[in-house]
Amino acid sequence: MKEYDKIPIVDAARRCGVAIDSRTLRRREVEASCPFCRDHGPGKYHLSLNTATGDIRERIPVTAMGETNIYLVYCRDNKREAEILSRELVKETMHKKTNNYEKLANISYDKKDGAFRAENLAPDADVDVPGCCRRAEELFELYQRCANRKQIETICVNYLRGLEATKLSITGHMYFVPRTHMEKVDVFEDFITLLGGHNRKDTPLVVNSFYIIDDEKQRTKMTEEFYAAVKKEIAAYQERADYFIKSGSQSPSVMERWVLKIQALEEKKRHYEGVLRRELDGLDDEFATLKFLSQELQVRARNIRGKRAA
Repeated sequence: MKEYDKIPIVDAARRCGVAIDSRTLRRREVEASCPFCRDHGPGKYHLSLNTATGDIRERIPVTAMGETNIYLVYCRDNKREAEILSRELVKETMHKKTNNYEKLANISYDKKDGAFRAENLAPDADVDVPGCCRRAEELFELYQRCANRKQIETICVNYLRGLEATKLSITGHMYFVPRTHMEKVDVFEDFITLLGGHNRKDTPLVVNSFYIIDDEKQRTKMTEEFYAAVKKEIAAYQERADYFIKSGSQSPSVMERWVLKIQALEEKKRHYEGVLRRELDGLDDEFATLKFLSQELQVRARNIRGKRAA
């Protein structure tokens, strides 16, 4: 039986490479730079570790006089001020063509005085508005010491990407991992087991691994899975690269990061050719287009850096 140390959420975030804004360490809400865009510039600490209102989401069916109405209750963003984070609790009534929206409350957090507030509560016969606001504050307190689902998913996806895992085209989260990464699979299993021991929800976290027979039949099946998965990745990468080019992106760091992602995908293809013992030339045209876009991003990034240095 393995023993694990309890690690505070901020320390855990640091160990995972998330840059913490040290100015917010004494606040109720600790902030960090976004792990997706890796932006560390001044004033760029825009990803909060302790968001709570996003988990407020209820579906309420109400039947009266033989007619059933369905209400959705959730929070959405308000315009953000420098020191105040603000969202509003809304009730969405579903209709056949156009849905109706009603504001039920304003929920805000003031960074200066550290106050969490729920204001302008509107009474509603079908929604427990005070209860939703209390729940938001409870989650706010909880997320100061716990990681939320999105943060855990980001860590898992990044780790699986490092294993060159290929998602299989079946329901659920099942991945094929080349045998060269089997030791890291053990680490991943231990991580999920550790998470399961601290899970605050009723849904259990289960992870299992098993070996696949290395024969021609299985390699053919895995080749089909590789093509299906990588086709989706290529389409997503092409869309992003095309967007940066057409929008005239002025961020060389972002473009260079996507160039590295494209190179990693090409390296993954070469590695799988060795694992599956065959040439994976079924996507040569797609990779050629992706490489062209990658070269264009490199040229643009280089030109922007050259102009700034001049």
